[in-house]
Amino acid sequence: MLRAISPERRCYIIGNGRSRLNYQLDQIPYTTFGCNQLYRDFQPTYLLAQDRNVLECMTRDGYTGEVWVPLTRYRQHQGAYQRMRAIPGSSTDTWLTGEWCIILAAQLGFNRMDLIGFDGGPDSHYRPRTDTNQSLERCQTHRTRYQHSFQRLQQRYPKILIKTDQYFMQAYK
Repeated sequence: MLRAISPERRCYIIGNGRSRLNYQLDQIPYTTFGCNQLYRDFQPTYLLAQDRNVLECMTRDGYTGEVWVPLTRYRQHQGAYQRMRAIPGSSTDTWLTGEWCIILAAQLGFNRMDLIGFDGGPDSHYRPRTDTNQSLERCQTHRTRYQHSFQRLQQRYPKILIKTDQYFMQAYK
């Protein structure tokens, strides 16, 4: 059984949008959940990923920490990264990595999740613009996606509160 590593019920979920550079991540006094290549700048309490390219990048970078992945991705990518842990109860749901962070946090007993770094478009902190990600339509998760998924997550975990910052879903042109 998983349990929270600290007594607080509040945590931060950190994405890779440019706005996260406005925060001093090492000053966050709460448990942190981070997405994908966040490990390059900051070691969150829990790191989550699900893309094979990201997992292979972790191996190339020599990252040795644990990374949590949805069960279906865990089965698909065994061997891509050696220190993978499957998120308990994860199924075939098609959640984004940040949404999986909310799920794991809820499973660990956190009831307030503060999201930072969930802005973007083609300007992710780790993903430069290329010929395949110039379009905001293709690289920006649509706002209604999060509205719908937050509602679904709050139905599944009725005691959670999801808070976003002023940069949430801000797109850069």
